[in-house]
Formats: sequence, structure tokens, C-alpha cells
Amino acid sequence: MKLKLDKYTLILILIIAAGLFFRLYKSVIYLPYGHDNDLEGWVIKDILLNKHLRLVGQETSTQGIYIGALYYYLLIPFYLLAKMEPTGGIILSAVLGAFTIWSVYFVFKEVFKKKEIGLIGAGICAVAYGFVMNDRGNVPTTPVILWSVWFLYAIGSLLSKKNTKSFVLLGVLTALTWHLNVTLVLLTILIPVALIITRWKLDFRKVFWGLSAFFVTSIPFIAFELRHNFLQTRAVSLSFLVNQGSELTLVEQGKRVLHIFSQVVTNVLWYPAQKLYFLLPLILLGALIFLVVKKKISKSFAGILLIWSTLPVAFFSFYSKSVSEYYLNGVLVIALSVISLSLNFLLTSKYRVIGFLLLGLFAYINIYKFFTYQDSRQGYVWRRALVLEIKKDAKAHGYPCVSVSYITNPGYELGYRYFFWLEGMHVNRPDSQSPVYTIVFPLRSIFPEDKSFGSLGLIYPDYKRYTREGVEKSCSGQNSNLTDPLFGFTE
Repeated sequence: MKLKLDKYTLILILIIAAGLFFRLYKSVIYLPYGHDNDLEGWVIKDILLNKHLRLVGQETSTQGIYIGALYYYLLIPFYLLAKMEPTGGIILSAVLGAFTIWSVYFVFKEVFKKKEIGLIGAGICAVAYGFVMNDRGNVPTTPVILWSVWFLYAIGSLLSKKNTKSFVLLGVLTALTWHLNVTLVLLTILIPVALIITRWKLDFRKVFWGLSAFFVTSIPFIAFELRHNFLQTRAVSLSFLVNQGSELTLVEQGKRVLHIFSQVVTNVLWYPAQKLYFLLPLILLGALIFLVVKKKISKSFAGILLIWSTLPVAFFSFYSKSVSEYYLNGVLVIALSVISLSLNFLLTSKYRVIGFLLLGLFAYINIYKFFTYQDSRQGYVWRRALVLEIKKDAKAHGYPCVSVSYITNPGYELGYRYFFWLEGMHVNRPDSQSPVYTIVFPLRSIFPEDKSFGSLGLIYPDYKRYTREGVEKSCSGQNSNLTDPLFGFTE
């Protein structure tokens, strides 16, 4: 029996293959590595070695609020496959990336009723530099785009009144916000909005199954709150009363949020969006209105897309938080939707030449950016090599332990402890009198390094200062690398 594939399936397979290529190309060399990745390894070590079935992952930038543990559990089999090396996360990122590309195709095909729109969306997701680098990030917020795609599907199902299983899906997705980015819970406002638009009549059976799915998926969160006296619930309430780090005025905060929103949207087509970043959101707004006029999208669905885009902007304009791009990544699927609809309109009209030219320009800009990309040369490869050099040099000089100091800006001294543990090293604080190895970043002429690793520098100890007896005494205590608190990590 021969398996026959239609042209849409063949094109989709090629798109996914291209997406995997971009997500895996030089993935080890360009694997970013910092404090969040260090914490991932530390959490996984805690689960596997300490047999600690964790309910939460790392603490977020808001004190008392933690991210759920789902992403860390997903990483475990890949870490084991890679012998506990962080490179195992590359495989998970590729799997999630491929699934996201397929999900865009499926959801756009179902919601917008045309396979061609699904293929356009999937193609953009596969090649766009912003989407590719998001998937290569290897952090718990990486699946936010995947979540957003399926939330769009669920809301679209409510609007089309084909909502037999939408409530179950919405229940699961709402509960998963804690595991990805808790600010996604803002988008749940779209659920009652969609129900009001469709004049939905209360169906207790559907509500029951939706709430059941929510509570079952929320068991880890509920268990943690009960065990810790509703710590996170109280922290969320307090966060609205206490300044969360932003020193901007209300007007300045609003401008900054709009600036970041515009950059996030523009990143769909070109990256980084440093110039003319404000144009694409305005163009897409005009395109959305045009699509409504041409009846390519319903007024109700267009309204949902507008509210979806406005909610996070409005919230963070008034919330005293220093906002980063990942807080607004949930709007990427809105930009992708409007772009895909607009390109499909062009490609199926007398303006198809313009559509093909725009697709070609998009592909050229993003592929060129990808192949000319240069990382900061302080990621996984360089940090791993530096730690191995410290271990090698310490062994050559007979040091049973070392200490490490840093010449860098605050925050950049983080992201090494998991590597020290992985190499079985005893690492103390510099005041322990253990031989001091100094890591420098970025390289500076006033602090000449003995050896460089990318943009990282290493200064060896002043060997003549240390005696065998003194070193042995300094190494007789606890391993500070294991016992000192790790920022963002909780037992």
C-alpha cells in the first residue's frame, strides 16, 4: 500500500525541515548560557540526585512568585540523554520548535479556513529570525508562542461556536500560564468576551469539564500554595501595592511599553527592530481594517485580535515593572495572523507579484541575518571551556579546591555553578584563602587576562602566595558551590 501525500503536506514537511535546520544549525556553538540556564541545571540536579519532586522552578523577578516546574521536567530526559550536559536542551527546543510550526499550520488552517494561510504562517514561523532565536533560548518562557497559538485556536472555536472541547483546552491552557509566564493570565479576559460576542447560552456540562481540566492541571500550583500558606497568592496581591522596580513615570512607562510592543511585533519580519519599528504595528492595524472591509476576517474576530494586543500594553503601562520583551511575546501570534492573512490576500489577487516580492524580501532579510549572526561569545562553549581550564590548572598545581572571583558587571558573575558541579569541583568563596581564579567579562586592557575564551578572560592565581598546608586547610570546609544560596533557586 503506497502512502500518498498531497501538496500541502509535502510543503509543510519541507517547512518543518527548514525550521529544524535553522534551530539546529551551529546550535552548540551558539547555545546561549546564563543564569536562567544555570538554574535549569540546578533544578534538574535537585530532582534527579536529591529525589526532590519539585512543585516549582525558579523564583521570578517578582519576589515570592515562582515559575511552575513543567519545563524543567520536560528537560530531564534530554539532559539524561546528553549525560547531564545543558546541550540536551537543544533537542527539546528543536522538538518544541517543530511542534510550534505544525501548530501554526493546523490552527491557522482551522481558524481562517484555508490551508494556504496555514502554510504561510508556518513558513514565517520556521524562517523568521525572531521566532528561531526564541526557540533557541532554552528557557521556561520559550513555549509562550506555542501556548499563544493554541489559545488562538480555542478562542476561535468559541467564536465559531464549535466549542465542544474548547472549554477543556482553555482550562488546561489557563492553568499552564503559571508554568510559562503568569502574565498570560491577562488573556483569559478574552474568554468571557468571546462568549458575550457569540451570545453563548450557559451550558453547565461544558463549564464543568473546563473547570475540571483547569483544577486538575493546577494541582501542582494548588499543592504548593496550600503547603506554603498561599505564598504566591499573597505575593501577587502585594505586587500591586509595592513598586516592582520601575523608576519611570506613568507616561514614561507607557511610552516604554509601546516601544517594546512595537519592537516585538516588528521582530516577526525583521530583527532586531532598531529602526522604523513603529511602522509595522500601524501597517498591520491598517491591514486588519482592510481585511474586515474585504470580509476576509469577521468583525468579532478582528475585535478579539485588537483586545488581545491591547491587554498586555495597557496592563504593563500601569504596572510598576521594568518590562522586558518576553512579557509581551504573547502578541506575536496576532502579528503573525494578520501578516499571514494579508499575504494570502495578495497572493490570491491581481497583486500576487507584490505578495511574492514581499515573501522573497522577508526570506532574504531573515536568512541573511541568521547566517551573519555573531553571538556575544560568552555562552555555553566558552563558559564550559573556561571551567575545564580552571579544573585542569588546579589539578596541575595539586589544588584540591579553588575559589573564583569575578571582574564584571552585577549579574554577569552568574551562570557558572552548574558547570563547577558537573566537573565535581570544590569551589569556595575568594575570602576562604583557596587559590583564586578570576573571570573577566568583558575583556579589558586594565585587567589583562592570562587566557581568553571568546569574550571571557581568565586570570590565574598568584601561585607563590599559596602553600600546600594553607590550601589544604582552606579546602577542609564545606563546598561553597553546593552550600551557598543560588539566586532564584529555592529548596
